[in-house]
Amino acid sequence: MKSVILVLVMLVTALSAIAQGANHLAGSTSPYLLQHLDNPVDWYPWGPEALETAKSENKLILVSVGYASCHWCHVMEEESFMNEEIAGLLNRNFISIKIDRESRPDLDEQFMTATQLMTGGGGWPNTVFLTPQGDPFFAQGYMPPQDFSETLAFVQKTWLSDPDNLILASTSVTQAVSNYLTIKADAREITPDSINALAEDIYENLDEFNGGYGVAPKFPRETMFLFLLDHANRTGSREALNAVTGMLDGMIKGGIHDHVGGGFHRYAVDPEWHVPHFEKMLYTQALVGKLLVRTWALTGETEYKRTAVRLFDYVLRELKDKRGGFYSAQDAVSQSEAGDKIEGAFYTWTPDQVVSLGDDAAFISDLYQVTETGDLEGTNVLNLSESVQQIAAEQGLDPAELQARVDTVLNTMHEMRSSRPAPLTDRKIVVSWNAVMIQSLAEAGYLLSRPDYLEAAEAAAKFIKTELLGTDGLKRISFGGKRDVQGQLEDYAGLGLALLALHDFTPNPADRALWVTEARNMADAIGNRFGTPEEGFAMTQSKDGMTRIIPLNDTDVPSGNALALSLLSRLADRSAAPELEQQAYKLAAAVSGHALSYPNQRGYLITALQDLQWGETGPLRYVAGGKVQVELRNDSSSDNTTVTISIADGWHINAHEPLEDYLIATNLAVEGVDTLAVRYPEPVIKTLAFNDTELALLEGDFDIVASLPKSNNDIPRVATLTLQACNNEICLSPDDLNFRLW
Repeated sequence: MKSVILVLVMLVTALSAIAQGANHLAGSTSPYLLQHLDNPVDWYPWGPEALETAKSENKLILVSVGYASCHWCHVMEEESFMNEEIAGLLNRNFISIKIDRESRPDLDEQFMTATQLMTGGGGWPNTVFLTPQGDPFFAQGYMPPQDFSETLAFVQKTWLSDPDNLILASTSVTQAVSNYLTIKADAREITPDSINALAEDIYENLDEFNGGYGVAPKFPRETMFLFLLDHANRTGSREALNAVTGMLDGMIKGGIHDHVGGGFHRYAVDPEWHVPHFEKMLYTQALVGKLLVRTWALTGETEYKRTAVRLFDYVLRELKDKRGGFYSAQDAVSQSEAGDKIEGAFYTWTPDQVVSLGDDAAFISDLYQVTETGDLEGTNVLNLSESVQQIAAEQGLDPAELQARVDTVLNTMHEMRSSRPAPLTDRKIVVSWNAVMIQSLAEAGYLLSRPDYLEAAEAAAKFIKTELLGTDGLKRISFGGKRDVQGQLEDYAGLGLALLALHDFTPNPADRALWVTEARNMADAIGNRFGTPEEGFAMTQSKDGMTRIIPLNDTDVPSGNALALSLLSRLADRSAAPELEQQAYKLAAAVSGHALSYPNQRGYLITALQDLQWGETGPLRYVAGGKVQVELRNDSSSDNTTVTISIADGWHINAHEPLEDYLIATNLAVEGVDTLAVRYPEPVIKTLAFNDTELALLEGDFDIVASLPKSNNDIPRVATLTLQACNNEICLSPDDLNFRLW
């Protein structure tokens, strides 16, 4: 009898599993899709099986787009997709498809565009209804269960009563989406006036009180502020620099900044940067980290350096896979002390929790505004009303000593917080996101003298090369030891730029040659896989969904065409390859009209266009096809400006005082300084194969040091280095490199 009962139990269990097993998400490489594996909804991943089933059964399609760390995606799953009644409606009348926007940004872009065209807004989860042919006709974001049930009934009723009109409307939406995502624009000239006008457009929407752009929800908009930082370097615009520092100051003080653990949350729900949406994304850390490091290098403000170091230390501590790659995100939701899943539970503090700090409790509560009422149901998001430096100045304290005390207490709080249930980590490794982190870590390692950052960047690049780059091309995703999703334009171009960053900042010349060669391989792959630069490169190798996409807008990372243009331009500066420069100018002609239309969405593209036309900014430059590396360091404490030049074997530049009048002298001049004290190295006197006359040359590695008098002018001065690179056979055109001295 017991054996019969056991068999019946096993049979019931098997039948239940079969009923539940209609869900087709098993084996996915997307953590987001796997989160829905146990839903009673008969989910499919996007693909031929789902689309062909919809056609054969003449059923409408529900597309639900989200991502693993999306709070409202979790809410809609618990409320609606775990609801048996709603699941029954979906399973009877619809083919339900789940899409991870992070794995498939091409599909996300299409369906988000459709939602925005139909509703005027958008967000995640993105809920889109399609005809059996795959054309969208109705869309919403998050919906509570009652609204969602009513929407399902309404959509199904409309389909049954008037399918022809619904099909007609849906094809119009598809055409509109296609037109928008592939639209062409005439080339426009990039001039200083046009760039100034773009900056002025941005200034009009800046938050002068709290820093940043717009009101709420408030995102860092990193690529737009990177454009403004570049604009400050090119023009000396104090307004552009103040826009950047204003945003960073507001973010560093606000609750969007994880004061205890380092790094930044994805965005704030208020204008003051006070209450964040608590998810922490890899791309946020990469791009905010780059802003912090570059702004510190320009201004010398220690708080930017401190915040950058804490950010990158957080990434290496919490988001680094043991194989070298970087995980995608940490969730906003975690368990509270009561065992409930609450957004921000891991990050917020009550007065009772702070009391355990003992003598420092009152100090930290006052500093970070911890109160009984709190910000979120009695809990507090740590938030500074003023910077530590401002507080020290007001109270007559030593800023360094006050900061040291704060950091000591924050480290104690970090240890306390580590005992809490941690948010889930999305362990999916995305190539383009890793690429921007590699770039930022390599630059930070160089500028901050942190070799461990450069080592981490190299390890991530080697992981991608080993695990995700094969004879079939580059894969976009690594998860659970599996590689998946064909690499997209942003993956190839982003990885190319990451490899170039390693070339720029690694101290080993042999490694530099290897990195630039591999970056060139990525550029060649783009030309072979994503169309032609004359048309603008496509986002994917082949159409999937409604249309192919010519990506222009910066999203989680800079747009694919912005990255591709930057890669081609920078490669041309670092290798003797005129064909790359030609491709870059063709691509610039295809996208320049678009770039000048929406500066708040296309900041990286605008910067890439300027790099191509006028050269790069920043302290490190390459000329003569990469044969000459130039770095300027401006030491305000000693009034010395040092230019370090490294010249490849077999090449040289002329001395400051050539032995022949017709030769281009190496010269350092500073705007507004008539008599500049400069120490040039002693030249090498030698003859070359093409000339028996003795020449005074500079070879190898050396410094040029200028003693620069103080300036009371708020406008930074321009230092110009003139040089001409030659070898035994030819001399290249002279180069004038301009550096802004803040």
